Amino acid sequence: MRNLTFSILTVYAVFFCVQSVNADAWSDQIISTKKIEFGVIATGSETKQLVEVKNVLRETIHIAGVRTSCACVSGKLEQSTLQPGESCFVEVKMDTQKFRQKRDANLLITIDAPRYVEHSIPVSAYIRTDVVFNPGMIRFGEVELGKPGQAVVEIAYAGRADWDIVDIKFDNAQLKAELSLPERSSGLVNFRLTMSLSEKARAGRFRDLVTIVSNDKTNPYIPLLVDGTVVPDITISPAIVKVGSVSVGKVARVSVALKGKTPFQVEAVNCKGMADCFTAKLTDTVRSFHLVPIEFIAPNRVGEFDEELIVKITGRPEPLRFNVTGVINN
Repeated sequence: MRNLTFSILTVYAVFFCVQSVNADAWSDQIISTKKIEFGVIATGSETKQLVEVKNVLRETIHIAGVRTSCACVSGKLEQSTLQPGESCFVEVKMDTQKFRQKRDANLLITIDAPRYVEHSIPVSAYIRTDVVFNPGMIRFGEVELGKPGQAVVEIAYAGRADWDIVDIKFDNAQLKAELSLPERSSGLVNFRLTMSLSEKARAGRFRDLVTIVSNDKTNPYIPLLVDGTVVPDITISPAIVKVGSVSVGKVARVSVALKGKTPFQVEAVNCKGMADCFTAKLTDTVRSFHLVPIEFIAPNRVGEFDEELIVKITGRPEPLRFNVTGVINN
């Protein structure tokens, strides 16, 4: 009897171990991020990273919740239910106001359908106490299309009397940086960083990274986020339309909202990649808000798709653009 009991327990142990391994392998398919490293960041800086959850299965995925093992990190879920082919993001932030120095935690994403798994992602950062940003991000807010924008950040350092900023690095050609001369007094050094956005910046939200380079040989690089939205005269919502899973020959119906500062007319909606698959129901009405119904007939092209639709506005030289994504099944 003892041998029988031992055998049953052994079978159960092996079964649960296999289940755990399979669950981990399964969640690795839909969450590719292995580790979140914020690196060395300044006190007061706003730090964000995105973790993508992508449904590569043929079943619906439901995310029950997101939590963290430390209050120094927070996770915000964008969407809880994902159809096959859909993706969403978890926004991960490090609290640099209340916490300092080395921080290690875990982001825990709980999925309860089609199977249960709690996926863990390590998160690490070092929040340095000698550099403070105010505000914690280069925030442009909303900038009108065709007009320049400006944002200012105060940079304060406490420590070495000869500490200096030697360079400001960024990749966005539409940004310019202007750094004030340092103000030094009693071990404190203060700078004013003014960032300008060109009037040629394209419409839409932009998120970039500016790197402050100091003469500190130990930790010379300090990241600073840039965030803003160039608002056009007409906006499209949503910017990405998701039709979900559609079988070949079947129809999916969606709508897009167009909102303008002044009345306008929608002349045409076209798609080069799937020219015969999308049909928009348009009217001759001139108004500042249009809700445009669109029908999608799935072609015999099985798999994921991501197509750009072009919206022609009467009298407007540049067309509007948005994307439609989904999955075509047999």
